[in-house]
Amino acid sequence: MKSFYKKITLLSFICISFLGMQKSYACDSCNFFEYSLLQNKSYLGVFYRYRGFNDYKSYTSITPATQAVLTYPQQQSTKLLPGNYPIIMHEPEGNNLYVQKSKQDFETYQTVEVRGNFTVKNKWNFTVVLPYEFNKVYYENYLDLPNPSRDTTLFVQGWGDLTLAGDYIWMVYNQKSRHTIRPGFAMNLPTGQALVRSDNENQDYFDPIIQPGKNAFAFIPRLNYQWFLNNQGVNAGASYQFSTEGAQDYQAGNSFNAYAIYFHQFQASEKVLLAPNAGVYYEASQKDLWDDVKQDLTGGKVAFAQIGMDFNIIQTTLNLVYQYPISQNLNGNQIMHSSRLSVGIVRNFKL
Repeated sequence: MKSFYKKITLLSFICISFLGMQKSYACDSCNFFEYSLLQNKSYLGVFYRYRGFNDYKSYTSITPATQAVLTYPQQQSTKLLPGNYPIIMHEPEGNNLYVQKSKQDFETYQTVEVRGNFTVKNKWNFTVVLPYEFNKVYYENYLDLPNPSRDTTLFVQGWGDLTLAGDYIWMVYNQKSRHTIRPGFAMNLPTGQALVRSDNENQDYFDPIIQPGKNAFAFIPRLNYQWFLNNQGVNAGASYQFSTEGAQDYQAGNSFNAYAIYFHQFQASEKVLLAPNAGVYYEASQKDLWDDVKQDLTGGKVAFAQIGMDFNIIQTTLNLVYQYPISQNLNGNQIMHSSRLSVGIVRNFKL
């Protein structure tokens, strides 16, 4: 049994990237972070993920007197609001809003998801992820034509899109170490709630980027690798996503992500194994399309530093991961990435 405990750890952040970006988050709807066991065990788990955004690269002043002639150099939209005002999409906000950016603005995206992972004959691995989303956006000042408003909070919740994934497991052993190579493919299905309406007078749909679902397919080839030696090792991988057009004629841009994580296992007691890990995580996304028009306030690149810990007791593992942005280059004056947190409880079993 002791050797069994020593072989359990996190395959940290095998990013299955639905890398179809909701706005600049090159990866928020783009990734679920797949938990996996070192020995490729099957498991059932519940995960909570938090992603935060605040601050801008620059701030501009927008007043009701100037909104009639307001243009956004980053946003050339062919759609108009009543009164022939261009829609400023993807800040994000519900339609009919001009945003006056301030340091008090923030966005939070919280996800509770159920995951099932099933390994067959130690050669094939299949994963199912069902998320439920809680998305919140706060603006200190925005212009809801024709009347400006203050202290506005937009809240959207609902089922996200179902994700299915499969990997082939190829293990190479030698006297000192083990290499595990996992080529795979994932797909997002258009099963989530993509047309949630706001509670304003016109019952407008919320902006596509804060909808729980996308009503689109996403196709994600990926490759993951692990090297393991003497209770320590490295996880690394990359993936790329292609998305179809979804609800409100909106299409997420193609996107890419990669990661490299070092981990080390410690036997705290006969039944308790600790596995701290640290590394870097990178996301990049092209601009989204709305009615086939590129949205210049979407897409970009961001790199995160990551630390994490697994607490394993027999067949149950508590997984903790924290990320902080160390570099970001977003298209246009988007709200910037803040910290991310992931907490999961996993129960592993044999089929």
